Amino acid sequence: MNDKILKKKIENLKKKKLKIGLCHGVFDLINFGKILHFEHAKKNCNFLIVSITADKYIKEKGPNRPIHKQNERVQFLKKIKDINYVVVVENETALPILNFVKPDFYFKGSDYKNLKDDVTKKIIDEINTVKKNKGKVIFTNEKHMSSSKIINEFGLSLDEKQNEFIQKIKKNNNMSKVINFMNLLKPNTVSVIGDLIIDQYVFGNVTGKSSKEPHMVFKRFNEESFLGGSAAIANHVSDFVKKVILITDCGNDIYTNNLLEKNLRKNILHRKIKYHKNYNTCVKTRYIDRVTRYKLFGSYIIDNLKSDKFYRLLNNKINQTVRKSDVIIISDFANNFFDKKSLEKIKKTKKFITGMSQINSNNSSFHNLSRFKGIDLLCINEGELRNEVRDTNSDIKNIAKKFILDFKLKYLVITRGIDGVMLIDKNLFFYHCPSFNKKPIDKVGAGDSMLSILSVMLKNNIDINLSLLIASLIASSVVENIGNRYVANKILIIKTLQHILR
Repeated sequence: MNDKILKKKIENLKKKKLKIGLCHGVFDLINFGKILHFEHAKKNCNFLIVSITADKYIKEKGPNRPIHKQNERVQFLKKIKDINYVVVVENETALPILNFVKPDFYFKGSDYKNLKDDVTKKIIDEINTVKKNKGKVIFTNEKHMSSSKIINEFGLSLDEKQNEFIQKIKKNNNMSKVINFMNLLKPNTVSVIGDLIIDQYVFGNVTGKSSKEPHMVFKRFNEESFLGGSAAIANHVSDFVKKVILITDCGNDIYTNNLLEKNLRKNILHRKIKYHKNYNTCVKTRYIDRVTRYKLFGSYIIDNLKSDKFYRLLNNKINQTVRKSDVIIISDFANNFFDKKSLEKIKKTKKFITGMSQINSNNSSFHNLSRFKGIDLLCINEGELRNEVRDTNSDIKNIAKKFILDFKLKYLVITRGIDGVMLIDKNLFFYHCPSFNKKPIDKVGAGDSMLSILSVMLKNNIDINLSLLIASLIASSVVENIGNRYVANKILIIKTLQHILR
């Protein structure tokens, strides 16, 4: 916090021994219950401060939230007579403002009184912080009116298709049932096997054409790297299961290994295959205009894994791992990671096997999906499926029906960008979930997150529409960020579901 005006006010108030109160929240929609909350708070203090969470830190309210941007929320709150000062907090929690103000009283609504209801446990941290600063927490007893429920009932944050889908889920699932599902997910161990990719983003500006040669000049400013490929899938699934075993190729460079050490979650056991000292991990570098976020061009390092030595090492790792696994996720990014023997070995385990394969710039002419026949779940982009069957015109449902029967799959998931995701099961029942993000920043990693979450949900026979919703919400958060900056969080998704299923 760096609000010099507020700091000066606090100093003066404390000198005069006046009581300072604080209310914190998103305050996206001010209803009558909130007005009573502020009124009750002001009666118990001399100076009432209301802090709001900045737009970019609101992650648990659901898609398209907040409805009102922070400037609008600030202006509205300033017009409420009981509020003396409004401040924006650049953080996901209230802890910075609590430590900055050190209020005599911290006011929360009656819906926070039962601490067990807050799955994030943020309220406990807030209470401890207030007490540490010698303040007191007061739960006001005003009539509780949920802003999220009002927003949902009037369809203020979701479009017609999204609302219809949510209503369909609410008919068969109440929130206590959903939380019970999420807390009783059975797979203890998931194995993720496939290519390791490092996604590197270089941000800068195009300064123009070189004066002496016919090429574009790009001025670099900064760069970021993220774990992609199978490592991203392992990270996404890790918060939903007890243990993840990750089998990947890996180079010997210090940078890649440090990135893995820093960013792989703690319950992931990484079994690296370093089959020769000069092998380079796949690095996909995208050059990004830092103002528009447009991708200008890509530069990839892609080594070839096709060798008897690599496959011998891979099959040894598979032998050591797959028997201990409840779910096996195959991630094939077209770098010759798998040979026929390794895939057959995985299929013979009779575990719940899921997979994905992508068309890339280096494999478009020879890409095929025949090696995935007989697995339980295949996740694929619509364009890649059409490429596989060489059919760009037929109805996608007809293509899906024939494909799932020919490949003897239990589930086929087809991602369709802004048109959402379609799932067909072995009984030829169709399910469709709309997209919950209409303005993606970066589509990299969306399919990876979809596969990882559906692998666990469908293994547990969770309601298919609910499973698609959870996977789609997580994929939506992925595409709102560059690279794989966002990693799935079970507590956060439960909190989001609590808001949108009200």
